[in-house]
Amino acid sequence: MILTPPPTGGQQILRHALARRWTSIVAGTVAGLVVGVAAAFAVPSSHSAAVSITVTSPSPTPAPAVRASLSNTTDMVTEQGIAKSAAVLDVVAARLGNGVTAEELRSNVEVSGDTNGTIVKIEYVAPTRQQAVDAADAIANAYLTERTALVEQRADEMAAGVNEQIQALETELASLQPVVDEDGNTKDNPRAAEIRTELTKLAKDAEQLAPYHATAGRVITPAASSSDEVSPSKLRLILITTVVGVFAGLVLVLIRETRSRSLISSTQLADLTALPVWSAEEGVPEPWLAPTRMLAMAIDRDHWVDLIVDASDPQARDLHRVLSASLAETRVPAPRLIDINQPLASLLDEVRPSRHVLVAVRKGHDLKKLHHLLDELAIINREVNGMIYLGDQVAAPVSAPTAPAQAAEVIVPTDEAREQSSEAAQAEQAEKAEDEKVKEEKADSKKAVSKKAESKASSKKGKK
Repeated sequence: MILTPPPTGGQQILRHALARRWTSIVAGTVAGLVVGVAAAFAVPSSHSAAVSITVTSPSPTPAPAVRASLSNTTDMVTEQGIAKSAAVLDVVAARLGNGVTAEELRSNVEVSGDTNGTIVKIEYVAPTRQQAVDAADAIANAYLTERTALVEQRADEMAAGVNEQIQALETELASLQPVVDEDGNTKDNPRAAEIRTELTKLAKDAEQLAPYHATAGRVITPAASSSDEVSPSKLRLILITTVVGVFAGLVLVLIRETRSRSLISSTQLADLTALPVWSAEEGVPEPWLAPTRMLAMAIDRDHWVDLIVDASDPQARDLHRVLSASLAETRVPAPRLIDINQPLASLLDEVRPSRHVLVAVRKGHDLKKLHHLLDELAIINREVNGMIYLGDQVAAPVSAPTAPAQAAEVIVPTDEAREQSSEAAQAEQAEKAEDEKVKEEKADSKKAVSKKAESKASSKKGKK
């Protein structure tokens, strides 16, 4: 790579960061996958089974037509209370055995249903599918038995009430005396007829309640026919931990990128400085020839350029030599070699005569110091034309020619040269101004001649 342009947006910087730190994402993903697989086999799974029941609500009226009528609503609070009651769960615990307790059954059972319907769902969770099926069926049967017993108990209470009413009416009927009219005739008491009518009605109710057997509900979907929901799902667990691992890798990338202390690549340098970054061309006899020529074409020849680099770096002298030759081809004075390791105040004093600078850094350079240098250069109004990434030591190929490149003329940026350049620029500007003045005088002369001709023509017309 010769030129690394600055990023155009945050998305590009993010892509560069991911490309530099992709190992962190891979490590996070692998770690999440391993944790998920280990958890899938280590964490005990549970199975579920559910029984669906349609319930009926016998009417308090003992008439055969309505005593088993369906209700349009279900009181789920009541149904949950019955299903989780001690009367139900104690029976189920004794029936299942295996050391299961009513409290354990209560903690693993879930009763649900639609309050606007008549379907009650009893779901049980157990370590195995068979245990879940057995417990769900047992709870459902005990629930229906208890619910039926409660209805029949209500019917017995109603029958007892009817019998009490019959006895009271019979006692009242026996105590009634015949009525003697005005003629001395004996007649039945009018109240006796009313009592006999009520007794007839109550006798029918008692006859219906005596053999009363309620239908509290029935199972419409047994536990064995329900779906087996395994919790936690091994596949889902692995997927979740893998996604968490990827996210952790991304977070690690951002942390490492923001807390990076040293330079690692040319793209990172471009991302951090928002400047074009020039680097050596690999596989050629003169690695810096092409980059410096392209760099020289991008530099304004009317300004001096200094090169800030580690003077002790093995590449510093070669880079300065080739850069000076490339700048000489565009008639730009050769840059001064300024040591980046000297005190910052001294460095800033050295770059004051120039308006533009180039900064060359190697992989592993302290980013904090680099940012501090760029900030100070901006404060003293010195423009950084670009960054030069030295990278690793570039070695020429074995087959490449070893003859040194032809030396180009290098103009040393002395004070005298600067004055000469300034005088030449002023002379050039004066020459341009003189040329413009001559052009203006010629234009004015032409205008005067034209006006004189027009005046003569108008005078001739007047004489005529």
